[in-house]
Amino acid sequence: MNVGTNRGDAKAFKLETLLKLVDIKGTDGKTTLLHFVVQEIIRSEGAGAESANENVKMDSKFNEDEFKKQGLQVVAGLSRDLGNVKKAAGMDSDVLSSYLSKLETGLDKVRSVLQYEKPEVHGNFFNSTKLFLKYAEDEIVRIKADERKALYLVKEVTEYFHGNAAKEEAHPLRIFMIVRDFLSILDLVCKEVEKMHDKIVGGSGRSFRIPPNASLPVLNRYNHPKQDRSSDEESSSP
Repeated sequence: MNVGTNRGDAKAFKLETLLKLVDIKGTDGKTTLLHFVVQEIIRSEGAGAESANENVKMDSKFNEDEFKKQGLQVVAGLSRDLGNVKKAAGMDSDVLSSYLSKLETGLDKVRSVLQYEKPEVHGNFFNSTKLFLKYAEDEIVRIKADERKALYLVKEVTEYFHGNAAKEEAHPLRIFMIVRDFLSILDLVCKEVEKMHDKIVGGSGRSFRIPPNASLPVLNRYNHPKQDRSSDEESSSP
């Protein structure tokens, strides 16, 4: 990454960069770089489907529309496939840890009850309490192990994308919040691209697919030039 710059051979980039894809707008003031990226992916996925179905004899125009729909479904399905990421973004690891501490405090109180057990006392209460206590203790041990494993994996993912900058993350699950926000933006863009496609196909009958030899659209920074930053500043040096 960033070969030939003073930050060449960067090892990672912050995922916040994905959110800036909608800050770069075309000359119409509406189309963003993310729109263009989505259409390129749709074209790529559609081409793959076309190659996989090259033996199917159908109307070429129908095929083209169907392949584009399939490509759009692949991109739009990303939000569904990463549904658990959205759920994780709404969690607070500190709150979850505090809940676990409260459960452990509750078990201490249960243990204190067992000290009143006497040999001459017969009944199911103490036996049931002992069974519950053993089960709860094993479950808490398991949950703690899962918690350590989950936080370790989250740390690994964060370091993979953010590099050394991951040490600056104040919130352990912040990376999920970034992905959640990006998925929300992606959902909106996919809907707009779909409407664009339906309008063009239903109106003129022409495809919105970008020709392979087409040049990139003219893109301008939506923000003030002074706020523009080069891509190497988005990357984290080793």
